Amino acid sequence: MDIVYPFAGIVDQTAMKRALLVNAVNPDVSGVLLRGERGTAKSTAVRALTDVLPQIEVVADCPYGCQPDAPDRMCSDCRERHEADEDLSTERRQMRVVDLPLNASEDRVVGSIDLQRAVRSGESTFEPGILAEANRNILYVDEVNLLDDHIVDVLLDAAAMGENIVEREGVSFRHPAEFVLVGTMNPEEGGLRPQLLDRFDIVVDVEASDDPAERVKIAERREAFDADPEGFHAEYAAEQDALREQVRAARELVERVEMPEERQRDASYDALRKRAHGMRADIAVSRIARAIAALEGEAEVADAHVSEAQYFAFPHRVEGVPEMSFGEAALSTGNDEEAEEGEDDDDEPEGDDSADQEGGGIPIAEGEESYTVDRTAIDPPKDRTMRSALARRTPSRVDVRSGRYVRSRIQEDVDDVAIDATLRAAAPHQRQRGRGDDDLVIEPRDLRQKLRERTARALVVFAVDASGSVMSGRQMMETKRGLLSLIEDAYRARNRVAVIVFRGEDAFTLVEPTRNHRRARDAVSRLTVGGNTPLAHGLVEAYQLVQREKRRDQDLYPLVVVLSDGQSNVEYREDGDGKEDAFRAAALFDEDDIPSVFVDTGHQIDTTPDEIWTDRKARRMKRKRHERNREFAATMGADYLPLIDLPRDVDLEALDWEEGTA
Repeated sequence: MDIVYPFAGIVDQTAMKRALLVNAVNPDVSGVLLRGERGTAKSTAVRALTDVLPQIEVVADCPYGCQPDAPDRMCSDCRERHEADEDLSTERRQMRVVDLPLNASEDRVVGSIDLQRAVRSGESTFEPGILAEANRNILYVDEVNLLDDHIVDVLLDAAAMGENIVEREGVSFRHPAEFVLVGTMNPEEGGLRPQLLDRFDIVVDVEASDDPAERVKIAERREAFDADPEGFHAEYAAEQDALREQVRAARELVERVEMPEERQRDASYDALRKRAHGMRADIAVSRIARAIAALEGEAEVADAHVSEAQYFAFPHRVEGVPEMSFGEAALSTGNDEEAEEGEDDDDEPEGDDSADQEGGGIPIAEGEESYTVDRTAIDPPKDRTMRSALARRTPSRVDVRSGRYVRSRIQEDVDDVAIDATLRAAAPHQRQRGRGDDDLVIEPRDLRQKLRERTARALVVFAVDASGSVMSGRQMMETKRGLLSLIEDAYRARNRVAVIVFRGEDAFTLVEPTRNHRRARDAVSRLTVGGNTPLAHGLVEAYQLVQREKRRDQDLYPLVVVLSDGQSNVEYREDGDGKEDAFRAAALFDEDDIPSVFVDTGHQIDTTPDEIWTDRKARRMKRKRHERNREFAATMGADYLPLIDLPRDVDLEALDWEEGTA
């Protein structure tokens, strides 16, 4: 057995280690999510937790590790034996961390029919899956944000009910599935479904140390462990034993820890004052606070325990407040007054503020309402083709093992056997094939392939022109309204969104792919405009983001929406030409068949030419820009859409434009 890195040997990361210990103490705390960049010891800490977990009493011969003294939480077999007054032999087992791989099939997660037994005896018998192994243990998902949606649905169902119910392939079975869910993720690789995020009582944002001395210590300890795992582990044996005993004692104490009514009332008031969603924040604070008190050997929850619990339970449930600003004093080694004085510094809004102010700029006009988007306006031919193939917003049939099994089919090369259909196909022929008492005769012609289904992930990438060319009042305001309206439309369609901004001399990703559309709206609302128009940079940034996301998910459905007036005055290549480089970048989308729409934010909105030229020259310049932008959209393989055509019920007469002035 491999030796894991000792939990006590992890340098710093106090909040992360504390959160994991809280979950080990109180199984009612429904999970920990560790968010942070690569190399912050997230996975190391989770796997190290195994060595300090306590032992639990289980029914010895039960594959689900049922609790002997809790009949209502037993599997059907153990419950029947208990009700028949049969003696259930017990044993003590170490709690463990059970891994859920990202590529695990649904059959592997929930369980399926026992193939060997079905073939040999013709009996449909349930074979337990990962959820069975995880019962009364810790279920660990690395990169939980990349988990397939249909597996997320299974986890949500099991977490909500505390049991796994399987109805498939002629088998109807249920068993307990009470597990502590621990997930790790890198936010740069996308967000987490809100339904799953809400299931985590604790969220900790993990950051790499910026203390040179600590970084040196981390590197030295890692090298020492890699060189001699057994010797390194022995150095921390005493601390590991102490941690193990602390967790064991806390688990015995936690059910007797009291939460005074006044402290529960104060915690609920804080949740209301900070506008936390639903009641889960109140419940989570109570569970976490009692676990913290138990870890410290206290029989009653104190104010400090509540503050620390809020630090863990509030961040992902409170909008408009920075995510690690609660209860910092509870985990700080400094005095409380200094921590409170520093809170103002953390009250800055979320987002890339330095990027927003890059190169100077002015805020986009405020005070305009969004509108309902005309869905027929954004419906390019490639969009329709890919929706037909990938079934945007609906399940799509896929030839991979990761989807949900929906039916079977006859196929020449079967690599994913549909057991139920195969048995049904073979059953009528058993007499002719001379089947024995214990054998089921299966021939190649009986084999059936599973046809699976899963929802294709949709990602809408907005590439937004925030340069000085959109700074006329109406154009700037309508661009913002259009973008906010499109983000709201993506929310209604349950699509992920990303926002790329180009201005000055470069482009940057303002919002990484996420389903948190409110965060995208907030980031757009704070966006400033000004500077040159690096259109090629914006297109390349969008193209690279799509390619990166498609490498992570081959079934990804992308749609790129460019909002710009089409002007380009910054070259992408050294000694290149801004306009030529923009057209070269646009051609990448057509070459790779990436569905896209070019939204012309200047057509019939930009009044600048009217103000500085004669009417005749202004009309000529507008026509020239219109033709150039249509040519640009054609090069991109995109639909051309004037921004004024985006609202569903737009009143063109109200715009007061002469016909033919384009």
